[in-house]
Amino acid sequence: MRLTLRTLIAYLDDELQPDQAKEIGQKLTESSYATALVDRIKEVMRRRRLSAPELFGKGAGLDPNLVAEYLDSELTPAEVVDVEKICLDSDMHLAEVAACHQILTLVLGDPVEVRQETRSRMYGLGPVAVDDVVRANDFMGALPARESRSIPMIASAEHSSHSGATDPALPDYLQPQTSWKRSGMLALVLLIGVGWINLLMRDPTMTGQLRPGVRPEGERLSSDKGAATAVDPSGANGIKPSVTPDSSKDPQVAQLDPALSNKPRNVRVATPKELPEIEPELVPAKPVKPLPTPPQPAEAVNKPVVEPEEAPLAKVLPAQKLARVSKDGILLRFDSEAHDFMVLPRGAELKSGDRLASPEPFRADLVVGDDLCLVAFNGGTAVRLLGPDEHAGFGLDVEQGSLLFEARGLRSAEEDADAAKPQKPSLPIALLLHGQRTRLELASDDAVCGIEVHRHEPMRFETDLTPPSFTASLYVARGLIRFINVDGKGATIEGPGFLPITSDAAANVKNSEIGRASQLVLPDWLEPDPKRAAAKLKRPYNTAFEKEFDADQPLLLSMPAVVSNPRPAISELAVKCLALTDSHEPLVKVLSRGDHREARLVAITGLRHWLPLDPRNRALLKAELSKHFLPSDADAVYRLLWGFDQSDAKAPVTSRTLVGWLESEQLAIRELAFFHVQRLTGLKHEYSPINPPGQRRAAVDRWYSHLENKGGALAQE
Repeated sequence: MRLTLRTLIAYLDDELQPDQAKEIGQKLTESSYATALVDRIKEVMRRRRLSAPELFGKGAGLDPNLVAEYLDSELTPAEVVDVEKICLDSDMHLAEVAACHQILTLVLGDPVEVRQETRSRMYGLGPVAVDDVVRANDFMGALPARESRSIPMIASAEHSSHSGATDPALPDYLQPQTSWKRSGMLALVLLIGVGWINLLMRDPTMTGQLRPGVRPEGERLSSDKGAATAVDPSGANGIKPSVTPDSSKDPQVAQLDPALSNKPRNVRVATPKELPEIEPELVPAKPVKPLPTPPQPAEAVNKPVVEPEEAPLAKVLPAQKLARVSKDGILLRFDSEAHDFMVLPRGAELKSGDRLASPEPFRADLVVGDDLCLVAFNGGTAVRLLGPDEHAGFGLDVEQGSLLFEARGLRSAEEDADAAKPQKPSLPIALLLHGQRTRLELASDDAVCGIEVHRHEPMRFETDLTPPSFTASLYVARGLIRFINVDGKGATIEGPGFLPITSDAAANVKNSEIGRASQLVLPDWLEPDPKRAAAKLKRPYNTAFEKEFDADQPLLLSMPAVVSNPRPAISELAVKCLALTDSHEPLVKVLSRGDHREARLVAITGLRHWLPLDPRNRALLKAELSKHFLPSDADAVYRLLWGFDQSDAKAPVTSRTLVGWLESEQLAIRELAFFHVQRLTGLKHEYSPINPPGQRRAAVDRWYSHLENKGGALAQE
């Protein structure tokens, strides 16, 4: 396959077949000019102040129709040469062609579904007048052939919608509706209306109301309070009927004399049918004997009856509001409408259920209540805000990262008055650590502490992690802290101190003990002052990386382009941001064709943290790997992402397979294999996945010698 600008753009947008992509990738490694052109394409597409080509006059260069035909591969070889020459000479035209191809790839790969109301609204704008169509045809005759190529289709579509004829060039959903469909709907509505009126006229209750002075037979006039009263024709009831010509025709109907009745005029009363009156026979009720009371013990006679009490409902504490106070840095919040993370505006209101992520190297400071506590999300922290419960006014579901808590205020006087016993001032904070509910209480007004949570990586193929699937630690810088674990047991630590929340957390801290530590070295991020914390962490890329975020776009539309930044540090930070938000699709792409080794290693760690979170992630990962790798390579990468443990290192077959993957042609496989081999043995043997083939082969021979010395395995029994 030839390495042209068209195939290079298709390669960058993942439009080539796996074998074609592999061939183009090999040619890229052999051609320094093609590699430089790839970097140039990525750079011009991300350049913000690059103007667009003019349609007419000076600077026009390429006609839009010509660009469309070039992207569709419909130009002759001579025309292709002319188009590519203009693109290579002008960054503006190169960015236009590459961006148009990328947009078409996204649109055609995932078509946008137009809602029915939007389509109906567009159709309801009205038909085009015939005179406008004629003028458009006259205008097309005056245009050059190439410029008027796309206009006849539009004019014909408008004309067909006006005349009702179908156009085979238009899709089915754009074809105008035929007249018989509209006429059929109108006839159906009229038929339903006529049928309803016919049923209405046949209803006897309605016909009686439509005929003046007539009521249906058998209906009585009600006397006072709705009681029915029969009319005596002889006048026994004190009412004389007056016979009218209408009443003579109907002997069952008599009209009341208006002078002797207070009833409305022209009201006819139907005489009821003569029915024998039956009086109910009164039968005296028989007396009912009371049931005998069962004998009760003597001690139970005077014993009061105790009704069971209902369990009191747990009192939920009032919610504490959270407000962001840091003026710089980036804080991301998950947007349910965009289904992605967005940059949180400075004055945005935080509420329960919000998912927040603080990417490296930034720090986000939040104030709880009326300056009761400062909560700082350090870089690489992902949390979800929890609502109040019976123990705390707010809480945090910590997924990963490190959080700092600094007490700033005491409990209010109203809360002291409500408490049964006066206690020391404290601020309870609910913490949910991977499903385990705990609680942290700042027991003194000068308390400063921090929570650090790390996810575990899988070590066995398609095996769920054994609980707990995380490592959590509590550091206390100063003050008094009370921590209540998942079992309800509490521990009080006075700073400086350390408390391992999980059993494996103590191994990460040297010279420490549960409670107070004599020679404890606190982490650098446990610094309340943000300026001093930034000075300790030495973050030189804050400003440069902050400019890469677009507040108006979702993260998956803006951050993947930053991964290709020529500076390895910026590329690594972009991949860490994607890993923090569990964006597995761009991580797989970084693993397959990342430009920097630092970014690929971060992508490996991010995928290994994300993979065991949900069993459904296995199918998602397989589907994404099939888009970027050949089937055999995709299976190897999937197996390598699950990891290996010491039992695999002692198995000769698995050990030899891992060493064999070190000489794979796929860079991602070599990177993953060396990642596990080095972790299991602690050795390198001068091997590097990015070395030239000759150097890699010599290092692989040393690894095979290592297997022979260890009895065919990476580690001995």
